[in-house]
Amino acid sequence: MRVGVIGGGNLGSSLIKGFLRSGVLQPDEIVVSEPDEGKARELARLSIGVTSDNRELVRECDVVFIAVKPDLVEPVLKEVEDLSAGKLFVSVAAGVSTAFIEARTRARVIRAMPNLCGAVLQMASAYSKGSRATAEDEKTVAQLLGKLGTTFPVEEDLLGAVTAVSGSGPAFFFYLMKAVQDAGVELGLPKDISFKLAAQTARGASEIVLNSEEKIEELIRRVCTPRGTTIEGMKVLEERKVADAIKEAVKAAARRAEEISR
Repeated sequence: MRVGVIGGGNLGSSLIKGFLRSGVLQPDEIVVSEPDEGKARELARLSIGVTSDNRELVRECDVVFIAVKPDLVEPVLKEVEDLSAGKLFVSVAAGVSTAFIEARTRARVIRAMPNLCGAVLQMASAYSKGSRATAEDEKTVAQLLGKLGTTFPVEEDLLGAVTAVSGSGPAFFFYLMKAVQDAGVELGLPKDISFKLAAQTARGASEIVLNSEEKIEELIRRVCTPRGTTIEGMKVLEERKVADAIKEAVKAAARRAEEISR
């Protein structure tokens, strides 16, 4: 199996790095199409195939990930439509439906929403089959994405929510980590130490949540001992309604995903 990635930007490159790091694909099994010369040079250092010709990529590959911005999907599809028969197209473009791609190609289609964490094999993702995709296609995508972290099959109308929770989610968690880091600096910690403390704490908290049988609410209560330090901080978060603000941020991202859906 040869896998192509049309678009070597943030998401496309994170997929490629994850495929290589996990060992699910070897460099000679990956081709990327990227018109930007600087990005293309960076990707060539991974020893993968690099081209600026989308048609060449589709000819050579069995599975094609479409990792361009949503407004560029249609021009790409028009360019390769006559080469699409017998191919599996996996779109990771937010808001672009399987029906939209199927109407413009002869490919089998799966729509997926990964995130940038695939590069470090900690990706949270979900996918949905188009009308022409087979059980074998689903197995292929589940295997590729599953090697990069966690993946789930969902109904396509839920991919907007997935986009908001895990597609946009890394930026929200980066934002929270930066706030914790900045607070540490304001309290006197050197910036590099505060950064590492914040990031490692976030990593550890995630590992506990994923490996514990306790609910998140129970874990919060366990850390918030009466008359302790944590509970004082939690009082501020609750007074400022931080949880409500975060929920609104996720919902705003979901609304935007629906606005740009095709």
